Amino acid sequence: MSNYEVKEKAELLAEAITQSPERTELLRAQEAMTADESAQQLIAEFQVAYDCYMENEKSGGLADKTEVNRIQSRMDGNPSIAAYMTAQDKFREMLDIANTILTNAITGSSGDCSCQDDICDSNRC
Repeated sequence: MSNYEVKEKAELLAEAITQSPERTELLRAQEAMTADESAQQLIAEFQVAYDCYMENEKSGGLADKTEVNRIQSRMDGNPSIAAYMTAQDKFREMLDIANTILTNAITGSSGDCSCQDDICDSNRC
């Protein structure tokens, strides 16, 4: 297979990923989270608390993660943020599966799949 053919196949894969339901849902969830003022406020609060925590940790001071964890818990309870995180996980899982298939093909490995992997044949579990 020529470099041109490989490039064409890669472009087809990129197009498939771009048109996937996982990406569509990720973009929709991102828009909803961006439009949600309470979600944006929580994200801003989290960033400030996390930056403060990291600065204290770097300087050797008392690095208490309590505030970061408290805000993270509030973020987990925000529907817009939770929907975005779920969509992000599903998109990442799809990319990981594609990466595993490519890696296995390149290395000639059959991979270490489990019954949970969508790429595995149920007869091999």
